[in-house]
Amino acid sequence: MKLKKAYIFLLSFLTLSVLFSCCYFLSYQHALRQFNKRAVEQSERFAAFYEDTPAPVEIADTNTDNDNADSEDTVSAGALPEPVILPSTNYILEIYDRKEGVLTQVEQNPPADIVGLTREEVEKYLDEYMRDLTLSEYNKGLLSYELISFSDKAVKFRKSYDADMVPYRFYVVVRDGFVVVYNSDLKSVYEYTHIEAKYLPEEDRVALSNGIYINNIDELYALLESYTS
Repeated sequence: MKLKKAYIFLLSFLTLSVLFSCCYFLSYQHALRQFNKRAVEQSERFAAFYEDTPAPVEIADTNTDNDNADSEDTVSAGALPEPVILPSTNYILEIYDRKEGVLTQVEQNPPADIVGLTREEVEKYLDEYMRDLTLSEYNKGLLSYELISFSDKAVKFRKSYDADMVPYRFYVVVRDGFVVVYNSDLKSVYEYTHIEAKYLPEEDRVALSNGIYINNIDELYALLESYTS
């Protein structure tokens, strides 16, 4: 009887989870369609407005001086606003593997963090992205993140990778008397070991006090094994 109740409870929980997930997904899709629709309508209103705007007018600046009689100054009117990336903009990302010499391309909706940005803002975003790489991008050997083309209709980006250019993946050092392994960002911990530095040879303690950079997982475990043998 208890087993049957547990089975009914589990089945009910799974059914509710599926229904909740479906409702959430359908709500998200509906909201995204409405957002894209409003963005497209806004773009069309901008385009219609500026189609009706008179062309730039040239105003001649007459001068009584005979030497400057032929000179003219022009005044521009109705300048178009600077284009931005819309939710409906076609986002193209090229991935270039320099080691293999292979270029692939994917098309998708633009990421949320670049929607609404101008060309200048996008270039600033890319600079900041490269200055503060995620651990994943660093370990894959991201060399550059470039803007290839830009308009409110379509944008193209390119990421170039070379795994051989990653200088190191792990950093081994002593913290609070124990050997600790950090990831290549020198912030996140890959592994807390139970190796006490005080029991290691002096040469190893000196090296660990300065920090040891490790290129791959095999070298890492070979080093840790040497500390425990």
